[in-house]
Amino acid sequence: MALLEYLSVPSPVTILWLFVAYWAGWVVYCRTLHPLASVPGPLWPAVSRTWQMYRIYVGDLEIKNRELHNKFGPLVRIGPNEVSSSDPAAIPLIYRDRNPLAKSDYYSAFSLKGISHQKDLFTDTDEVHHAKYRKIVAPAYTMSSVLKSEDAIDECTVLFIQRLREFAAKKQSIDFGLWLEMYGYDIIGRLLYGRNFGFLEKSTDVGSYIESLDKALPLLTVSAVGPSYMRTLVMVAALFIPGTLKALNAVGGLQKEAREIAQQRGKEPVEDNLKKKDILSQYFRIINEKGADVDFSENEVVLECWVGIVAGADSVAITMRSVFYYLMKHPEAHAKVVAEIKEADYAGRLSSPIKYSETMSHLPYTCACIREASRIFPSFAIHMSRVAPQEGLALSGYHIANGYRVAMSAAVVQRDTSVFGLDADQFKPERWLESEERNFAMEKGMLHFGAGTRTCTGKPIALIEMHKLIPEVLRHFCIEMAHNRPWKTRNAGFVKQKDIIVNLTTRA
Repeated sequence: MALLEYLSVPSPVTILWLFVAYWAGWVVYCRTLHPLASVPGPLWPAVSRTWQMYRIYVGDLEIKNRELHNKFGPLVRIGPNEVSSSDPAAIPLIYRDRNPLAKSDYYSAFSLKGISHQKDLFTDTDEVHHAKYRKIVAPAYTMSSVLKSEDAIDECTVLFIQRLREFAAKKQSIDFGLWLEMYGYDIIGRLLYGRNFGFLEKSTDVGSYIESLDKALPLLTVSAVGPSYMRTLVMVAALFIPGTLKALNAVGGLQKEAREIAQQRGKEPVEDNLKKKDILSQYFRIINEKGADVDFSENEVVLECWVGIVAGADSVAITMRSVFYYLMKHPEAHAKVVAEIKEADYAGRLSSPIKYSETMSHLPYTCACIREASRIFPSFAIHMSRVAPQEGLALSGYHIANGYRVAMSAAVVQRDTSVFGLDADQFKPERWLESEERNFAMEKGMLHFGAGTRTCTGKPIALIEMHKLIPEVLRHFCIEMAHNRPWKTRNAGFVKQKDIIVNLTTRA
């Protein structure tokens, strides 16, 4: 009987006190004895990853992260086992070209299940496997390879300009941010599959893909930045949020479509596939030439196409929104871009639509504006975390021991005043036109396409798309905000902007 009394269930008061005692001990440990205790930062992130979860929920992680670095310095503790660096000199230390640091388990939360036994390039945390796998698929994404499909991009651009002319003729305000994203989806569809998704043709969010990703991505990111043991709980709880299940099913529709298109293409004769220039055709050439040897099958094709759609359309649309928004908010820069385009056009240097090479050769100020918008508002603004190596890592005078996370955010490091100037918070395209020496130094401080062995494979697609469409739109239209409100932004990994409502006037 005495034993049963000894084993009796603790009272609620006892449980509460045990909980309080545990957390009091944990807080003291994190702030005094923990290997990262000496790294400055506020209390909440030092003791719990719920700080990052909350900031993603609110949608202002990059803003709060900049505030922390402004207050505490170049190295800040943003999690019990994670630090954030704002020092551009840390980029080659954390994102290396050789002996790369392993990605943290943050990326595992985005790993797709049930498609392939392999992981895609973004979520793969095995550096050896990533290097081998990237060699297989990367040739499809080179600048020269993508430029073979420039005519296909032009077809989408012509249709986009046509739709804008229709709005201008009606003197109707439009959600320009949404239309840029619809353009992005159709471009990705052409480059990946050789066909549009129909966003521009139907003038609508086909399959509610955009709306669904906007709902699903914050949930995935909240789960990813949290402790691994909470991920399942977060996703289960999210199912009770109205519209979540519908959004996840719609996102799954993208995966289903990717598989159907891949299966259809796989049935086509090899000779027909060789005549096509899209990325899907190149994937099937890999399968036919060496698929069995490199373990690359139709499943991997579906996997890479799905990731290409999700990552490609959103990220480029964000940067293009930024370029147009900052130009509308800075009339002098806007006027310079338009004058530069007019001059090149009158001189006969521009095709219709404008070629990528023509923008790069004849529109330097336009290129500077694109670079500056990419710098001040990078599309991906979350901590890209890595795991400190066996020997540890020295960052800003602190030693980070093996196993702890080290991270940087493009939204923070790309506003470093030592590299970009005391006016780093301002939109100033001229900074990119001062000298080659300064350009080189600033490029080393840019992280918007990643760095090291994990530089974004879709970078050539993004560059071509932006440098073609932006001057083409400004060539044909006067564009201005339809209201005086600032845009609304939300950081869910990708920093989406809303309320970019514009009026268009056709240029004479």
